[in-house]
Amino acid sequence: MRNYIETLKPEIQEYFKILSPEGVPEFLEEYIQTQQMQQQSQVSMTCGTFYSKMFPNKFWYSSLDHSIGVALIIWNFTKDKKQTLAGLFHDIATPVFKHVVDYMNGDYETQESTEELTSQIILESKEIMNLLNRDGIKIEEVEDYHKYPIADNDTPRTFK
Repeated sequence: MRNYIETLKPEIQEYFKILSPEGVPEFLEEYIQTQQMQQQSQVSMTCGTFYSKMFPNKFWYSSLDHSIGVALIIWNFTKDKKQTLAGLFHDIATPVFKHVVDYMNGDYETQESTEELTSQIILESKEIMNLLNRDGIKIEEVEDYHKYPIADNDTPRTFK
């Protein structure tokens, strides 16, 4: 199977090199290749605007690309597999219309309502669970990126 990173536009590959100058760590590539992560390559980061002629989107950037970017930032600063994988998995349960669905769920400020199925998706994936077991990592250590401050910080708010 061809490495996902090699299939990306050169601009995205260059962007990833900025996020992690040493490149994509070898262990991460196997997780990226799993079916559950590859499904995210078909989900746009534009919360559905890519699927409409109303918006002039010219550049495809998938939810998988975003998740890899998050994982690379975390890896660059921590070199910690668990935190890096938590970043990679943070949107694994996110649907096509991403934060539009959060808005419909009344969760437009924290945008976390679509993360509820993360644990279930990881647990139901034999591929991911085999990799985690091989690497000696428990699901509790990667299912919630909110536990790692490098991965998740509240958005600054203005005071009224």
